[in-house]
Amino acid sequence: TAARFSADDQQLIELLAAHAAIAIENARLFDLSRELNVLEERNRLARELHDSMNQTLFSLVLTADAAAAALASDPQRAASQIETVKELAKATMAELRSLVEDLRPPALRDDGLVTALRKHADVLRRAHRIRVDVGVEGERRLPLEREREVFRIVQEALSNAVRHADARRLELVLAFGGDALLVSVGDDGVGFDPAERALRSRRLGLTSMRERARALGGTLRVDSAPGAGTTVRLEVPVA
Repeated sequence: TAARFSADDQQLIELLAAHAAIAIENARLFDLSRELNVLEERNRLARELHDSMNQTLFSLVLTADAAAAALASDPQRAASQIETVKELAKATMAELRSLVEDLRPPALRDDGLVTALRKHADVLRRAHRIRVDVGVEGERRLPLEREREVFRIVQEALSNAVRHADARRLELVLAFGGDALLVSVGDDGVGFDPAERALRSRRLGLTSMRERARALGGTLRVDSAPGAGTTVRLEVPVA
């Protein structure tokens, strides 16, 4: 109701404007981060399709050609080649199922993070015939967007272990504390050197995982060595 703005009024308005500008910039950066994550996910799937599916299908075609060539002259060898074709086809189907599950968004809103991860572990068991143990301490719900980002990080860690570690057993542990969620994904596979930049950028998508963790205000650490398995440790605030 004042006739004019006072110096205090002007200072208050400038302060509010500064906060609004920061909020707008944060929203822009958040949208940019999501776009980059989508691009990284698309590139990862393209690499997986090229590295695994393309090679498997190429081997399948070569084996089928060999079987056809041997069918008249060596039926026993042809039968053996056909069995190899069947095994390659089964492996291709399992790989495709795994990739489809990676693309399918989890029902986090209804199921929650823990249930969604248990279901994902079941899919990995069936598709890859690998042992996946899941342990949970102090289960509770987190904000939906936070659960979604944690799920994607864990999904990436599990997928890396399945595809690259040559592991017989995976272990996923989630510990819900008062202030933070601690997650570890371990395997008994071949391991690798985390400092090897070429391997990290080509196959593991560690940069994307660390960026997601950082966006949540958390940290991600990878402990591994050749022949010693790998453990991915994630810590994020619960709020």
